[in-house]
Amino acid sequence: MTKEEKENYVLLSRRRYGELTDKKDKGAFLDQFCATMRMSRKNAIRRLSPTELPHRRRGRPFKADVAARNLLVRIWKLADRPCGKLLRPVLGVWIDCLRKDGADIPEEMASAVLGMSASTIDRRLRGAKPRVGSGRRGSSLSEHRREVPLKVDVWPGDATSHAGWVEVDTVAHCGGSMAGSFCWTLTLADVATQWVEMRCTWNNGAEAVVGRLKEMAEALPFAVAGVNSDNGPEFLNGHLRRDFRRIFPKAVRSRSRPYRKNDNALVEQKNGHRVRRLFGFGRMDVPEAVEAMNEVARLQSLYDNLYRATQKLLSKTMEGHRYRKVFEKGARTPAQRVLEDPGVSRARKGMVHELLDRNDPITLKRCIRAAMDRMWRIISREKQKRKAAAEAEGGSALCAAPSGMPPSASTAARRNACQRPNGSVTRFMTQPRDCGARFR
Repeated sequence: MTKEEKENYVLLSRRRYGELTDKKDKGAFLDQFCATMRMSRKNAIRRLSPTELPHRRRGRPFKADVAARNLLVRIWKLADRPCGKLLRPVLGVWIDCLRKDGADIPEEMASAVLGMSASTIDRRLRGAKPRVGSGRRGSSLSEHRREVPLKVDVWPGDATSHAGWVEVDTVAHCGGSMAGSFCWTLTLADVATQWVEMRCTWNNGAEAVVGRLKEMAEALPFAVAGVNSDNGPEFLNGHLRRDFRRIFPKAVRSRSRPYRKNDNALVEQKNGHRVRRLFGFGRMDVPEAVEAMNEVARLQSLYDNLYRATQKLLSKTMEGHRYRKVFEKGARTPAQRVLEDPGVSRARKGMVHELLDRNDPITLKRCIRAAMDRMWRIISREKQKRKAAAEAEGGSALCAAPSGMPPSASTAARRNACQRPNGSVTRFMTQPRDCGARFR
C-alpha cells in the first residue's frame, strides 16, 4: 500500500474500532490490523484510539527544581564548561567552596545536584550550551585508508597504571611565522595520572628549557621513571644531556620517531586542549610578558591538576570506517589518581594533601583571571611603545622592524633587513593578531 492508502485505511479502521464494544471483537480486529499494517499491538492501539495520544518519553522524571538547575549551570560555568562525566566527580568540591565563599545553598538543593548522574547533568545543561555548527558528521574516510590500521608506539606495561612516565613537548607562540624571537610553552604530561605542568620561556634555547624542566620536576608529586620527547633541538642538545641525570635522577630517556606525533600522543593532545585554549594562536613576541605568562601557566596547571577531572582513553580500534574508543569508568582528577597510586610514596601524597588544603578552585580562578589581565596589560603597553617608536623614526606601523630586532634599530637597518635579493621590500606587521580578547 502507498502512504495515502495506509492513512485512509487507518482512518476507516479507527472508525470501525470505535464502534466495537465487545472485548473479543476488539482483540480480533487488532490482530487483523497488526498483520495488515505490520506494527506492534501497543502502536496499533495508540493509532486506533479516537484521539491519538502523543508519544511520551520513557524514563524517570526529573525531580530537581529550577533552583537546582541554576546551581548546576553556575558550577558548570565556573569549572570551564566540562561535560557531565568530567563535572560530576568535582561537584561536591565546588559546592563546598561556594558555601565558604558566602553562597546560600540549601541542603535539599545540594542533594539534588549531587544526586545527578553524568547523563542527567548533560540533559539539564542542554539549554545552557550554545549550538555550534549543523551537528552533522563529516565525510567518511576513503576505502584504502580504512584498511590501514592505526600505528601507535606504546609505553611499557606499567606506564598506564603507575605514575612517573612522562611526555614533554614545546608549543611555539609564533602566530604563524617562525621568524625572530617569541615565547614558547613547555608542556609535561604524565601518562598514568594525566598530571600536566606548563611553563613559559623566551625562545626555546637549551639553557632556558633545562631551567623550566627543573621547575616542573620539583612541582611533580611523584618520581619520574621515564621521559619521552620529540626530536627537536630544544631536547636533543648538550645542555640537557649534561643536566638530565641531575633533573631526573632515576628516569629513562627516550625519543619518538620522526614525523610520528602519535608517539607523543598525550602531550600533543594537551598542547591543544590546555596551552592553545589558554594563550590562543596569536604571536607572543614581548619579552617583558614572559614572567606574567609563566605565572598564568603555573596557576592554570595547579588548577587543572587539583580540580579538573579527566577520563583516560584505554583503547582505540578501527571497526569498519569508524574508530571505537573505550574510556575508563568514572572521571577523576589527576590529584585523585596520584593519591590512589600505590607506587607513590606517603611523603609525595602528603604534598598533594597540602596543596588541596591550601587552595580552592574559586580562589585559583580569581588568581588566574588577575594574572591574565596583568599579562595582557603588559603586552598592550609594549605594543603601544613599539608603535610610537616606529612612528617617531619616520616609519609607519606597517613597516616596523621584523620580530626579534630591537625597536631602536634605524630606518636604514630595518630597510636592509626587509630587503629581498630581487630588490623588493617585505613588510612586517608589528601588531600581531590579539587572541586574548576573550580572556578579558
